[in-house]
Amino acid sequence: MDAQMPHNIEQVRAAIDNIDAQLISLLAERQSFVTRAGEVKAGQGIQDAHDPERVESILRARREQALDAGLDPEVAERIWKELIAAFTDYEQNAGR
Repeated sequence: MDAQMPHNIEQVRAAIDNIDAQLISLLAERQSFVTRAGEVKAGQGIQDAHDPERVESILRARREQALDAGLDPEVAERIWKELIAAFTDYEQNAGR
């Protein structure tokens, strides 16, 4: 076992909680860029937040990144589909 790997469930859970806190910070940063994307699109007269070609491009790239990082690409794709859907809804409704 790796010397840095937790040895009991409490340590494992604490490590997961730490990662989750980092993810929340990164998602908040992502949200600020989604907000900015909505502003830019509005300035360009773009009404729809959903861009199917962009979604497919993102999903392909995240699957490749997942493979390179040792993350199951199916897990990555499921997460990013939900992430994209949530932020698309957020962007669409942020201007209201």
